[in-house]
Amino acid sequence: MSTEDRLNMAFTQFLSNAVSTELLRSIKDSIGPEDVDTLMQAVRSLSDPGEYCEHDLDSETVSGFFLFIDFISALIIDLGDQAIQATLAYQDTRHPFAPWVIKFVNDERFHAEILAKFDGVLNDSV
Repeated sequence: MSTEDRLNMAFTQFLSNAVSTELLRSIKDSIGPEDVDTLMQAVRSLSDPGEYCEHDLDSETVSGFFLFIDFISALIIDLGDQAIQATLAYQDTRHPFAPWVIKFVNDERFHAEILAKFDGVLNDSV
């Protein structure tokens, strides 16, 4: 399965609030700094969170949507400086959510909070 397919599957799982830690680990273990374009494309391909909601009060889907963005950010932070710097190539992107990833990964004040959300995935804990 390609990284793009795994990311799409993870996104679907995030939206349904039924995320497989095993899937997230497989994504983490299969990427490197050279995959920043793939990670950023996963964010740039997203529509407005409302597009994925089943009804007006569907806050779980919206929560999962933004948790996916945090996951992409956590992956890039975990990959290190080379990957973080690579996100700067997307500064002029007009997509509404790509700038958030760029901000989260390039501002160390966000790192601990974002990484903590995925501690079990990024640190190979069971």
